[in-house]
Amino acid sequence: MNPAMRRFVYFLALTCLTLRGTNGAPHGSRTYIVHMERNTSHHSVLDKSACYVGMMQRATEVLAEGHPDDGMDCLHHVYDHVLDGFSARLTPEQAEFMGKMPGVKGLHPDVPVQLATTRSTEFLGLASASGRLWADGKSGEDMIIGVIDSGIWPERLSFDDLSLGPIPARWNGVCEVGTSFTVSNCNRKIIGARFIFAGREADIGRPIEDGVEDYKSPRDMVGHGTHCASTAAGMHVARAVSPTGLAEGTAAGTAPKARIAVYKALWGPEGVGSTADLIKAIDWAVADGVDVISYSVSGSTGEYFTQDYLMNIAMYNAVKRGIFFSVSAGNEGPAPGTVAHVAPWVTTVAATTQDRDIDTNVELGDGTVLKGRSDYDGTALAEQVPLVFGGDIAVSALYADNATFCERDTIDESKAVGKIVLCFQDDVERNRTIPAGAVGFVSAKAVGEDLSVLHVDFPYTIVGNKAGQTMVSYVRSTAAPTATIRGAKTVLGVTPAPKVAGFSNRGPHTFPQAQWLKPDIGAPGVDILAAGIKNERWAFMTGTSMACPHVSGIGALIKASHPTWSPAAIKSAMMTSASIADNTRNIITLEESGETGTFFDFGAGLMRPERANDPGLIYDMGTTDYLNFLCALQYTPEEIKLFEPNGYACPAAARVEDVNLPSMVATFTRSTLPGASVTFNRVVTNVGAPDSVYTANVIAPAYFDVAVQPATITFSAAAPTQSFTLTVSPNATAPVPAGVAHAHGVVQWTDGMHVVQSPIVAMVYDS
Repeated sequence: MNPAMRRFVYFLALTCLTLRGTNGAPHGSRTYIVHMERNTSHHSVLDKSACYVGMMQRATEVLAEGHPDDGMDCLHHVYDHVLDGFSARLTPEQAEFMGKMPGVKGLHPDVPVQLATTRSTEFLGLASASGRLWADGKSGEDMIIGVIDSGIWPERLSFDDLSLGPIPARWNGVCEVGTSFTVSNCNRKIIGARFIFAGREADIGRPIEDGVEDYKSPRDMVGHGTHCASTAAGMHVARAVSPTGLAEGTAAGTAPKARIAVYKALWGPEGVGSTADLIKAIDWAVADGVDVISYSVSGSTGEYFTQDYLMNIAMYNAVKRGIFFSVSAGNEGPAPGTVAHVAPWVTTVAATTQDRDIDTNVELGDGTVLKGRSDYDGTALAEQVPLVFGGDIAVSALYADNATFCERDTIDESKAVGKIVLCFQDDVERNRTIPAGAVGFVSAKAVGEDLSVLHVDFPYTIVGNKAGQTMVSYVRSTAAPTATIRGAKTVLGVTPAPKVAGFSNRGPHTFPQAQWLKPDIGAPGVDILAAGIKNERWAFMTGTSMACPHVSGIGALIKASHPTWSPAAIKSAMMTSASIADNTRNIITLEESGETGTFFDFGAGLMRPERANDPGLIYDMGTTDYLNFLCALQYTPEEIKLFEPNGYACPAAARVEDVNLPSMVATFTRSTLPGASVTFNRVVTNVGAPDSVYTANVIAPAYFDVAVQPATITFSAAAPTQSFTLTVSPNATAPVPAGVAHAHGVVQWTDGMHVVQSPIVAMVYDS
């Protein structure tokens, strides 16, 4: 630290002491993110900090009389790269006062958010004998992936650095030390680590209990960040296996030689963080020089300016600086309209299954075998034992519904002794428990068929709803029902695969003024085996959180292979090379129902990294495209200045349909369908052989016609980009039936070697 900086930090600490009361934060205060206008006289973060401290001092004057404490927290964070402003704890009176200060664009209450490999790299084709991406991308070496999450367990073999060269010279980050984490925990693999917690502590109103709730350091206490980091960039490790001997194989991240920068901003056993801390993590990642940000964190599904717009601004400014930004779609599926992180500058990842299952099946007394999943080893229940259904052994008829879910104190436990108990599970918060005396437990889904491994130190498995209903029928139709739970087995070559995970959030998004495709891409996110923490060398985890780092690592590989490509070019390559077919050559289905999926479920399809490395054509975008997107959504000049402080002059007729996305969503109103049409203008860039000719092939959405002009485009070294228009119109002879809300098709550009496929969706609104 240079002397000037040291003096400033000392001054700032003294200032904080004068601002903070002895009894903690003032009564009724909360954390706000104060969004500031850019001040050209601020030449460094020191200038900003001095200004913001002055603003805080002025705000002390408006504390209500008789306030229990004069106590303002000092500045939590100063944002310098992806946002201008700061976060601090304020009372409502102080917030109102500060909102009227010159240069303040707005104050936004901090919002808490939560966190959202052996086989998966093979399933994606990375480990195939003919694959080139690991070679072309040098396994991601010298690419830096910033993982914003719950920290890291640095001792895992996935983070060994023996085969890596020096840390990239452009790296500007640091290795912060703290509880159970020293400088020696960083190496040429984990090249930097930071932990950000001021916002979280302000949200909970007390310090995080160090070593109890979490480590006050980059060390991971929940395991989520470690798992994600190793999925994105874990080194090759032979003989990886779960604690109970499942899924054995060679573990590797999708970019096994990429460097990892850790930004711990999720805290406690639930992995909760504050928006203020997460924005600061992005700000640090940009300043430190990462190439990719992996963000497996929840987000809202609403409009930018009512919920997540500050986060979207931070993400926009990171992408503007050339950082590929991968985000999870969220785990509140499968309902339509649940997809999170819908900004076009980020790559939003849906979760799919892979062709490996962990089967922990239930065998009924009549010989019926029902598919289940857990990591139970099968040693405790060798024979058939009595089976009961929780709803049938309630303490009284009044509690039968509660006992169906094994809620505490609703089961007559004397009737569960020595038996396997079957209960259902749903998304309602319930105080569920395994009845005392039971020798086994089967948890059946109340809705859906999606399964994932859960570790329970007890004979246990989870089954789908259909299996659960079968078990209930068996129990109630058999005088002496019995069952056993077989030990878990690893099953490879499962069909069909992939399927869209039942929990994965779905489109279409709910932004009211226009439509564009979200999620963007699908990747494995169910029962992913990756690095664990504490006594677990390897652990299974499931979620879109696990899908996201697969894409983050692939983004690093493609960027290493094509260093001049923009984040949009990388995303385009992924989307236009994706597959919508499973391993039975049918369209990818939905795990919860078995029905055929759509682009709103799996994005452009399952990511195929090898093909993404050589996509043929790309749909490129940059800052102007993103600003035109905001213009098309009718954002005002002042709103656009929130993203681009110098402002932007919108073109006269900006349309979302003309934003150069690698997908096209046409919207219609049912009453105006006859004679209506929607035209898209696109520009494609040839990244293959200079002299290439591509021809369009269209598979139109049902009930619609699609026209492409020109139908053939020719590229040369002198003309690497070409334009085309695509028009979607209702089919005059096959009207759209009532009840059909959307139909799906594709346009494929092919040169005989590449197939560049873009989704086409036609949406029909009733009004």
